[in-house]
Amino acid sequence: MKNFTGIIHREKGIAVLITVTIISIVMLVATLIANIVATQLKLASDIADSTTAIYAADSGVEYKLYRIRKEGDTAGAEFSLSNGATVLVTVSGALPNLTIKSLGSYLSVKRQFEANF
Repeated sequence: MKNFTGIIHREKGIAVLITVTIISIVMLVATLIANIVATQLKLASDIADSTTAIYAADSGVEYKLYRIRKEGDTAGAEFSLSNGATVLVTVSGALPNLTIKSLGSYLSVKRQFEANF
């Protein structure tokens, strides 16, 4: 009987060790999953901001094409949109060979279009 009692007393620490190991593994997996989710949320936010910046840049090209066709105005322009995006339009060259560059910015994202005609 003494042998059984000695074995049981020596193996009491094993349960604690296994429990700590399992909890550590679960915490590691949870941390990795949280990191992946946070990264995906940031990417989704950047995609939305990028879409807004693209539309702003497109608006700049369309605005400048309209001004050139209606008024012959080939000067650059800078303006803000109602959604908070900003647009910087530059025109280079001379009629009939013009290059319009429009930079749309929204928060920390910038997108640029170039139109030649």
